[in-house]
Amino acid sequence: MPEFSTPKERVEYGLETIALDRTVTVSLRDLMYLHQAFGELVRFFHQPLHYPTLEAVERFLGPRNTGGAIDVLFESYYDRIREMIPPDIDEAFGDGGRFEHPLLPAYFQESDSPPS
Repeated sequence: MPEFSTPKERVEYGLETIALDRTVTVSLRDLMYLHQAFGELVRFFHQPLHYPTLEAVERFLGPRNTGGAIDVLFESYYDRIREMIPPDIDEAFGDGGRFEHPLLPAYFQESDSPPS
């Protein structure tokens, strides 16, 4: 058995518990915000030359409340998407089992030295 879960495994975990025909209605403006947010992340991370150092990633993310990518991520996750999720699904996150992969992600691994 593997020691850690992959990002894809973590994202897909528990989705099979949701009926394929279940839908939600979202505002086009919020959907476009999320589309643009993912697009900006892909635009940055698809090209390793954009992040040759840890400092380059830190600049892209930026400190909170400065308009950097971390602000876009927080608004996407905590504000816009949160409003789209039905109450029963939202409550399942608090239960900790249905959508929480049992294996930790590899980035939780303790390291003797910081990444270079």
